[in-house]
Amino acid sequence: MSKASKPELGRYVERVMKDKHLSRRDVSLRSGGDITDSYVSAILSGGAKNLSIDKLKALARGLRVREMSLIRAAFGFSEEPDDRRSTDQSHNLLLLDITRKTLISYDVAEIVQEVVKLTPAERAVVLQYVRRIGRAERKLHRKRKSV
Repeated sequence: MSKASKPELGRYVERVMKDKHLSRRDVSLRSGGDITDSYVSAILSGGAKNLSIDKLKALARGLRVREMSLIRAAFGFSEEPDDRRSTDQSHNLLLLDITRKTLISYDVAEIVQEVVKLTPAERAVVLQYVRRIGRAERKLHRKRKSV
């Protein structure tokens, strides 16, 4: 996230906090402690560095605003048009998170590169396979925990 977008996020957070009569501490408590009041202060001043998707989600929870509205402010986008506000856009957060993970992890990036070359039918098969692997791994993890 660029430094230029942070002041926009700070203005957005400040406006929401003022409208809802929230303190930095209130935001921290409402987030379940996933974001500290000092971090909220850093966001307000534009001094927060490396805002992660998890921190933005926690901030959205703390402010009790839609995650997508906060993301748009964080990246300096204008408000959403009225006809799109009712649409669930949580897939955008997922896409941002996947993008971040892809940039960090070479193997994930390589998997994505190969998957985009596949036909839609082939991707559906790969998706079923990956889901099956995930379910098997979670099942194994639960068994280990119960032992």
